[in-house]
Amino acid sequence: MAETFETRRELQLNVSADEAWEWLSNISNAMTVNQFHVGLDCDPADVRDPSVGLDVPIVHEIYGKRHVRLGKITQYGDYEIAWGERLPDPNVKDTFPHSEGWKVESLGPSSCLLRNRIRGRPMYPLVDIIGKELWDLRMPLILDNDLQDVAFTLGAIERKQHFELPPLVSVLHRLAQAREINGMNAKDFFDSFV
Repeated sequence: MAETFETRRELQLNVSADEAWEWLSNISNAMTVNQFHVGLDCDPADVRDPSVGLDVPIVHEIYGKRHVRLGKITQYGDYEIAWGERLPDPNVKDTFPHSEGWKVESLGPSSCLLRNRIRGRPMYPLVDIIGKELWDLRMPLILDNDLQDVAFTLGAIERKQHFELPPLVSVLHRLAQAREINGMNAKDFFDSFV
């Protein structure tokens, strides 16, 4: 069974916790700040009045491919929102079941700490060999970019600092999904080197 990984990041903002939460409590904002989430496909009433247990279809675009994942809200309120993501069809193998979350902590009347996290279990053929390295290269940068996007949107920073994913990330991502290399089972191919 594949290992579950988790990454947490945070950024101090010079806006109040109320101001940050007002923006994040709108699920259209919280669930699409991720650079791979391009939109929600749900009833506007659900966006205005979300609740724990609500399934929200999130349109993803990853490496030029679009698909929809269902985000089930698991936490909403007290300055925190979180959801788990899965494929809509339970009969299709999900290669990346995961959860995401945001939390705002007040540091005073005009300052707060914004935290985000992602927890997931990549289910690629070569995840046992390169999964942790790929996760550690990719996820902190993705979360840092998301924090920068929120900070910029709230006016807490004048300019976003963009964290570029190294080219190795897309190479490792594609390699992790390989089932066969040179006509040989990919895992067996790499196991032959050790």
